[in-house]
Amino acid sequence: MNISKIIIPAFLFLVGSFLNAQKIAVVDVQKTFDGYQKVKDARERLDRSKKIAVEELEIFKDELEKIVKELKEMEEKLRNPNIESSDLKTKYQEKLKKAKEKQEDMVAYDKRAKATIAQRQRNLLVEHLDDIRDAVKKVSTAKGVDLVVNASETQLGVFYFSEKLDITKDVIVTLNAGAKK
Repeated sequence: MNISKIIIPAFLFLVGSFLNAQKIAVVDVQKTFDGYQKVKDARERLDRSKKIAVEELEIFKDELEKIVKELKEMEEKLRNPNIESSDLKTKYQEKLKKAKEKQEDMVAYDKRAKATIAQRQRNLLVEHLDDIRDAVKKVSTAKGVDLVVNASETQLGVFYFSEKLDITKDVIVTLNAGAKK
């Protein structure tokens, strides 16, 4: 058996493998998302919406507390045997009904506000994911990268990578450059 018949094909196989080697990079999608100015702006709007919802709930709460205080005052008067109570009982029942309605309104508003904010948070990711994908594609093309893997801490697929493979900063710069236009 001639050794050159084994070595030459093995050498050609190795050279072919090196020529076809894939270039891999990683991007931390969470850091990219957090560093994207459009996302920061959307989060600020979301935070303002949350603040408004909290303020509205405080108004409901204050109104309800006022009604409860009035109910307690009426209860005191109802306990007094010297006060005519038939008219007062009617007013008390009306005020009690108003308190229940106010509480139901407050609970309904709270549920609607939380649902709306939760939906907007979900939409935040979906709305900007295409932008992130496009920026990753631009950076990858510019760097000659064949495969990009998500390296976010929330992902369990990548346990280690060399910093030289990380293109996260380049992707954030690309995203924010496009956002300023």
